[in-house]
Amino acid sequence: MLAKTPSCVECGLAWGAPRFKHEDEAPLYWSDTGLLCSSGCAQTHFAKRRAEGTFAGVPAECPVEV
Repeated sequence: MLAKTPSCVECGLAWGAPRFKHEDEAPLYWSDTGLLCSSGCAQTHFAKRRAEGTFAGVPAECPVEV
């Protein structure tokens, strides 16, 4: 479970903000580096990671205990 109130690792939008996409108290998008607020931030994040060579080939487990 996350130790502090998280925010999107791409744009900084705080968890709980109306535009932060979530369902049943869990985020819809995340990576091994943190939560992502939307499909747009998820696509941007993963494109950057691929370009940097830091893309994780194995999906990260959900960082929120539901």
